Amino acid sequence: MPVHVVHLIARLNDGGPARAIAALVAGLQARHRLTVLTGTVGPGERDLSALVAASGATVVALPQLGRRLSLTGDWQALRAVRRELRRLRPDLLHTHTAKAGAIGRILARAMGIPCLHTYHGHVLHGYFPRWSSALAANAERLLAGTAWHQALTLSQYHELHEVARIGRRARWRVLPLPIPVVTPCSAPWQAQLRPAVPVLGFLGRLTAVKDGELWLRVLALLQGRMAVQGVVCGDGEERARLEQQARALGLPVLFTGFVPASEALAVFGVLLMTSRNEGLPFAAIEAAGAGVPVVAPPVGGLVELIRWRAVRGARRTPEALATACAALLTQPGLRRRQLAEGRRCALALAPEPIAARIEALYAAMLATAGPQPVGAVA
Repeated sequence: MPVHVVHLIARLNDGGPARAIAALVAGLQARHRLTVLTGTVGPGERDLSALVAASGATVVALPQLGRRLSLTGDWQALRAVRRELRRLRPDLLHTHTAKAGAIGRILARAMGIPCLHTYHGHVLHGYFPRWSSALAANAERLLAGTAWHQALTLSQYHELHEVARIGRRARWRVLPLPIPVVTPCSAPWQAQLRPAVPVLGFLGRLTAVKDGELWLRVLALLQGRMAVQGVVCGDGEERARLEQQARALGLPVLFTGFVPASEALAVFGVLLMTSRNEGLPFAAIEAAGAGVPVVAPPVGGLVELIRWRAVRGARRTPEALATACAALLTQPGLRRRQLAEGRRCALALAPEPIAARIEALYAAMLATAGPQPVGAVA
């Protein structure tokens, strides 16, 4: 039976959550009505609203909603979302990212709308001081209420429910999100690279949790062992500092800013991830599906990807990560085996099979909830 699902997200910037919504919409739009409520992207960020709309959703922009925390602004965002939910009267609300998840779960409980919150990642460790992380965990426990929650990996479920005690056990599901296979393509910026020299790649936001400094230290060690160049595809608050550090170390690194994954993966010899924490990183699966081997430490959702053999794991030290990267760049047999395992995993996470599992979860939620009228919120 067709249902109306409203997705709520703070902003559709170029990243895993927005691309996951686009892929999920594409897999469900033939059978259901889908609306996406979203705020505005930040300066310099690529907006994926058009991609989501092209996938089959109605995209409604709410200028009041965005990433930044503000008491006045967040109250206005809550009122704007409430107004749209009253107008749309959805059967189910699906929230993404922390701020939208907070607003959505508050309103869903008050308005009697079944709600699923997807944790694409979390900020309970790796982002803030310990006391801030404790406050965030307490807030999540209060927000959970009667909502359903989706962890992308078993390790994420363990951290969020079993350790942080968020949500009801019966309303947790461990489900990955759909990740389309990326086809590498050429772009003018690639002409800046030195021909025939292997590329160590970085793909993602340049934020503290991604630990770009460790990535540069690995590149420095690799450069002492073999000819290699670095390419950093992404942007963020850490970019200026990392560019300065690369120059100080004399490292050959090209910082491209935000570029499509298809362009980045066309030149990477190895994608190296050095994150302190991860959910289920799109970049790793996209690389594996596009024929680029991935090296990463066993943190967060990367533990599962290493167990699934989509990613080659190594201890989170410059020496261990450099050794793993060098092996994939110099041992053809090892590289072929890693690429075959990565491709297998990427195909298992393609949109069609995953969308069917999300659809089944929606049906279970609605069957449990029963008919509930949309009420008013003071």
